[in-house]
Amino acid sequence: MYQWWVFVHLVGVFGFLAAHGVSMGVMLRLRTERDPRRVSELLELSAWSIRGFYAALGVLLVGGVAAAFVGHLWSERWIWTAIGILVLTSVALTNMARPFYRRVGLVARAMAGGSNAVTPAQFDEILRSSRPVSIAAIGTVGLLLILALMVFKPSLGAGGGTPSPVASGSPATTLQIGAKNVAFSASTLSAPASARFDIAFDNQDAGVPHNIAIYTNSSASTVLFRGATFAGSRTETYRVPPLPPGTYFYRCDVHPAQMTGTLTVG
Repeated sequence: MYQWWVFVHLVGVFGFLAAHGVSMGVMLRLRTERDPRRVSELLELSAWSIRGFYAALGVLLVGGVAAAFVGHLWSERWIWTAIGILVLTSVALTNMARPFYRRVGLVARAMAGGSNAVTPAQFDEILRSSRPVSIAAIGTVGLLLILALMVFKPSLGAGGGTPSPVASGSPATTLQIGAKNVAFSASTLSAPASARFDIAFDNQDAGVPHNIAIYTNSSASTVLFRGATFAGSRTETYRVPPLPPGTYFYRCDVHPAQMTGTLTVG
């Protein structure tokens, strides 16, 4: 289901870019257009594209939110950073573009109707404003930052597990495990008792999120450790706190039915 919701999200992104591209193209074209009637027609085209823009934004948000829930991504800092950039960019662009469009539209309609309240020189000065360039720059930078966060999914300082102090000269045991084709490379792991250990988790499923969480038993009712969820292809090292001797259950929280295993501590 995760990949399907990502597909829906990308469909929304495609529509968002297409509609927004029309609006941005109109805004830049206004800088060279001086026919009031033609300016009014361009503004109508932009207004028409904005309707598609909001529809695509809705699809984008529905797909993204659903994928975040299915993929257990809400604990990741990059997704909150992307949402923050989206909100700030949207507010900035709305506050900058809406007054500009209104002013240009008002003057263009008045001049097309024969009004002499604004001279051609004044109309030219309005259209040569640097506002469209600033709007285009802010929108482009915001979009690139969001795309970078979606593709690279940086941790932004958030670790995969809870670090525990280790005595000098006593390196932690490192367990190796991978994920490929929505399956763990090992169904059993062994770790020392009462000592911190690391899990080097190699997610080889490109674009598919996985994690490793350790529970007291297969009911998965009590979690002892939950590593950060991340998409492949990538490797993360989880730092697991000391566990008492015993047999534990581990799984991928995104694919709890397909990806499970047993951890023996002792």
